[in-house]
Amino acid sequence: MFRPVKLCRVTIQVPEEYMSKALEVLGDLRLLHLININETQMGRLGYVAAVNVELVRRYDRAIERLNSIIRELGITSEPPSPPATPDPEQEIFHIEKRIEAIETLTSQVIKEEQVSSEELIKREGLIKRLRLLEPGRLDFTRLSRLRYVIYGFGLLPSKNLMRLEESLSDIHHALVELGQDKGRRVIAAFCLKEDRDVLERALKSAFWEELSLPPGLQGDVSRIIADLEKSIPELKKRQEEALERKRQFAEQFGSELLELREKAFIARMLLKAQQKFGKIDHTYFLTGWLPVHLYDTLKDRLMAATKGKAIIDRVDPEEVREVREGIVKIPILFNNPMLIRPFERLTMLYGTPSYQEVEPTVFLAVSFILLFGMMFGDVGHGLVLFLAGLYIFRRIYRFMDYGIILMECGVSSAIFGLLYGSIFGIEDLIPALWLHPMRDIESFMKVSGLIGVGMISLGLILNLVNIFKRKSWHELAGSSGLAGALLYWLLAGLGIRYMVAGEPLSWEIAAAKTAGALLLGIIILHRPVLAWLKRKRAEKEGEQQPLPAGPGIGALLLESTIEALDGVLRFLANTVSFVRVAAFALTHAALFIGVFSIADMVAQGSGKGLSYYLTIVLGNIVIIVLEAMVVSIQTIRLEYYEFFSKFFRGGGQPFKPVVEEMKEAAK
Repeated sequence: MFRPVKLCRVTIQVPEEYMSKALEVLGDLRLLHLININETQMGRLGYVAAVNVELVRRYDRAIERLNSIIRELGITSEPPSPPATPDPEQEIFHIEKRIEAIETLTSQVIKEEQVSSEELIKREGLIKRLRLLEPGRLDFTRLSRLRYVIYGFGLLPSKNLMRLEESLSDIHHALVELGQDKGRRVIAAFCLKEDRDVLERALKSAFWEELSLPPGLQGDVSRIIADLEKSIPELKKRQEEALERKRQFAEQFGSELLELREKAFIARMLLKAQQKFGKIDHTYFLTGWLPVHLYDTLKDRLMAATKGKAIIDRVDPEEVREVREGIVKIPILFNNPMLIRPFERLTMLYGTPSYQEVEPTVFLAVSFILLFGMMFGDVGHGLVLFLAGLYIFRRIYRFMDYGIILMECGVSSAIFGLLYGSIFGIEDLIPALWLHPMRDIESFMKVSGLIGVGMISLGLILNLVNIFKRKSWHELAGSSGLAGALLYWLLAGLGIRYMVAGEPLSWEIAAAKTAGALLLGIIILHRPVLAWLKRKRAEKEGEQQPLPAGPGIGALLLESTIEALDGVLRFLANTVSFVRVAAFALTHAALFIGVFSIADMVAQGSGKGLSYYLTIVLGNIVIIVLEAMVVSIQTIRLEYYEFFSKFFRGGGQPFKPVVEEMKEAAK
């Protein structure tokens, strides 16, 4: 929390005969971020390990077969807990053997279910089409004896019947109407065989929909329908028996199939990971980032797995030349407790913090929950959000993180609802423990402004911490550094002094002007002064090479002045932007005034009957859904544009353990 997990860079050398055992250990630890060997000096020299392509293909085929069985059996349970890391070269034999055994048992049942289902659909569709023809009392035996006449059955829009008659006026034909179906006419069309092409073109232009019938039908249409209906129960019985056997197989083999697929994924990943390894003769080299607290465990297990023949080196990030020069980025592994961890998603949407920055997720989580609750304060609505989040947390595993966020926001809304005295918009059931948004507008505005000052100040403090961590001392004199922070606090202090105790005294204003002018001068002059000193140092040292072309001192002075004024205006705008907290809290309360007014109008003065309470319920549902979305968006906006922009530079690289790489490779 507050900073990512401390990492170290490990380099491992493993003899070829122990590589599978080493991969097994790396897979079990699951927290090694591999570095591509091509990014190192060894990779540039061409010492890149080859991948066993044929073995990877065998795993690909195994995964495809497993997915097919899982899909056909309808196995939808969650994946099992990660199994023990397999030995890729040995595990494939066990996986293929089990797949073959399970396929032998299940293939016949799967095929029977497919055949019976297809036949059932086919016969039910045929019955439906024949029923359209039943009013015509057709005899397919007699129709099959026609030698010089062809015929067809289909549906035709009623408005196109006359046009079809006109199109066929030049040939001998007959159009017999047999019935109607959803505004279309059921037509039997007859013509001589030599006029087949003319009939087909005319039917197509009239938007004819053919009722396709299988060849070889014999007997009366009603008799055919009766025979088909007699066969339906038997088909359904066969289908149900096959489905029941599939369910039994799914229950019997479901967990095993999912575990086999998980093992195949992991084994395939480990094989593909070898693309990032180096190799010289019969020794593999691999390097990556590992949490410091896991180093001893990795070393002990690797030495045991390779019988002491592995070589493991550890280097701290500060000692890696490529890291110091900014060539290689240290990946970020978050380190937050369970209730804070879901907000990592929101942090990552803005960007990945660098290893030298403060990890802001905890600040984001606390401020997000606070701001959301203030803008959406209602005991009843908070309870609804909490229950919705609890349902998502327990039932929808994919969105479990969002369920936790929703529960936490619901609790915050309920707490602020108690402070506001609001339950489903009713503000006279319980007393307000703090203030009523609609009655204490001025106080609420002041509180919102103070929250803005607090969050912007926190952002400036975090930026100062980042400056000290990066040792970028020249930034202290900038508009977002110490000089800018002091200027903002000076202006904010004057504003708070005015709100609390009235107009500042004359000596206070004079002191503020002097300090403000001094700080503004530092912000404006620091860049031109640094540029001037750099050029003087170059001249003194007799630098032979000319300095890179750039703006002159005058241009830098103008740019710094504009940036300083822009910074002051941004500070003011960012602070005022937090007034939206009060504005949305007022909007939340004002919407209920509208809902209750509409409810009174619907009730038409007849008292609080069913229509009144139904309107209240519907109004609450609309407010919960609509305003919860709007408040969430506004809260994220405040976090990103008013808070994160003060200190968050990003540009980091997310930590990708081997398990995550496996999942990406499997997609």
